[in-house]
Amino acid sequence: MHPRDITIIVASSVLPSHPNTKIIDQTVDSIRKHLPDNEIIMQIDGLRIEQADRKKDYDEYKNRILWKCLHEWKNVLPIIFTEHSHQTNMMKNTISLIKTSLLLYVEADAPLSTNAEIDWQKCTDMIEYEKANTIRFHFETKIPDEHNYLMFGLEDGFMKTSQWSQRPHLSRVSYYKKTVLPNAWEKNFIEDGFHGYVIQDCKINGENGWNNHKLWIYHPEGSIKRSEHLDCYRDWE
Repeated sequence: MHPRDITIIVASSVLPSHPNTKIIDQTVDSIRKHLPDNEIIMQIDGLRIEQADRKKDYDEYKNRILWKCLHEWKNVLPIIFTEHSHQTNMMKNTISLIKTSLLLYVEADAPLSTNAEIDWQKCTDMIEYEKANTIRFHFETKIPDEHNYLMFGLEDGFMKTSQWSQRPHLSRVSYYKKTVLPNAWEKNFIEDGFHGYVIQDCKINGENGWNNHKLWIYHPEGSIKRSEHLDCYRDWE
């Protein structure tokens, strides 16, 4: 495998800052720093019924996104959902569009860090040689002590873990199709249902359970921070 074998999925939904696009701009820019030419599939969710008062702003946000896809960004495919579908159902309805063997999942307000390198070839090799199904890029400089019980040892710059998170992660598309999506809750955050499923599998089945998932955290020497979380409530105007 090669970094060109990665399709990026960006999941976007209504934010208080919309119609301003600075958050999604920063996220797309961060992706392009690491993977300049790869296809991005941008999932743009519909509104919940209780969010009807945001329709005008969100429609304008979507119009701006479509303009950017046509005139500013390169190789970005927008998929607009007319009804609220959430992460799980958006993935179920767009995963067939992925033509590569790997996906990089990035939430719209959780960009990759741009001040630290990621060895993408090393990551894709981990997956190609069946050491990993998923590699997550941490948003803190180190793993918090309270999460240590979910960690199973450091190997060559990767931390073995049973902790699933929807923070930016590189994953095998076939794993998403066969394992992640069938065990994620409908119309919900993927993490909400799947996080507990993985932990339970590892707890009940031990090493065999972990081998069903092969989860790792990218863990180079020094700071392991390789992703961010933008403040969605910041005044971007």
